[in-house]
Amino acid sequence: MSGTLGLKNTFRERVFEPLKQYRGNDGTGGREISLIDFMQTRAINEEGKPLGLKNTSGQPITWDDIWCELGHDPATLSLNNLLSLSGSDMQYLAPEIVRDFILKGLNTEASYLDLVASSESVDSMNVTVPWIRYLDEEMQPVGETETIPEANIEWGHKSVTVSKDAIALHWSDELLLSVKLPMLRWFLQKVGVALGVKLYQRGIGVLINGDQSDSSDSCAVVGVASSGTLAFKDFLRLWLRARQIGMRWESVINNETTAWNMLQLDEFSKPQGAGTVVTTIETRNRIIPASMPHLLSSEMSDNQHLLFDKRFGMIFLSFRGLLVESERVIMRQLSGTSASIISCFTTIDRNARVILDSGKAFSGNSFPSYMAPLI
Repeated sequence: MSGTLGLKNTFRERVFEPLKQYRGNDGTGGREISLIDFMQTRAINEEGKPLGLKNTSGQPITWDDIWCELGHDPATLSLNNLLSLSGSDMQYLAPEIVRDFILKGLNTEASYLDLVASSESVDSMNVTVPWIRYLDEEMQPVGETETIPEANIEWGHKSVTVSKDAIALHWSDELLLSVKLPMLRWFLQKVGVALGVKLYQRGIGVLINGDQSDSSDSCAVVGVASSGTLAFKDFLRLWLRARQIGMRWESVINNETTAWNMLQLDEFSKPQGAGTVVTTIETRNRIIPASMPHLLSSEMSDNQHLLFDKRFGMIFLSFRGLLVESERVIMRQLSGTSASIISCFTTIDRNARVILDSGKAFSGNSFPSYMAPLI
């Protein structure tokens, strides 16, 4: 049975156009949302209100309901079947299916979301971001009726600019006719992975270099106890300082070679605690993390380990979420599809990230002055 939801001739008006407006375009900011989430929460219902769609059972609409509306089985459907639904608003569904497959790959391995505290929508290509720095954070004793001393605070703003990451695909007529959606899904998810890796690498570049072109926001580089030799105590030194400035440097990023060396340390590779100690030290603020998320990136130089506190490291700013567009090249019997995102990363607190460089000695590369202990 098909057509029970009445979408075949109203999909563009009730779903597609409101969805485009919500997501934004190259000139207007928008928010990321999948087709099915939009249809469930914001599509125009039968009463003309943007409250989402329900199926015949009164439940939020699902992909199964959409396929039933089309009268097609997705296991036997090709992309060409969708593109050729002339005379029906459901032809606008094809780019959304492509987009949904790409989006699944975008948010899988090496996800940029592993690097940020949150994702925020912005409505301008040039974004002004506030910053604040406490120069004197110590609480002072105050007597009865005495004036409370003011903290010494620096504040201001910085500017960051969003940019576009994109990838283009070409589909031959033969491919569109022969490849069914389940098989096409795996290929498109790989496209999403490639786009996600671009964002991931760009995010790591901002963690390393900061978001300002003059390097004023670059990451601090700290050496090890013995240059050329990495030891667990070098990580311990960083964790001790992190706790004293209100941070938790409990995520680490390095490249493949450097990761190999780090993972050879006994403390990271072998069970510990076979013996006993005279006194068990109970640290209230958990200096040594019980676990440490580990990420890999070719953006990292050899011998360098970037430790960061995800809570205060970066924010992902999205001007326009994933956009999938299509065109037809008749003379070559090709259909073209492009996927793009307009976004950027901005840092929050410079204290939230530090690089441990095993090729440098701590004696000449200690903590910068802005990382002085608060306690």
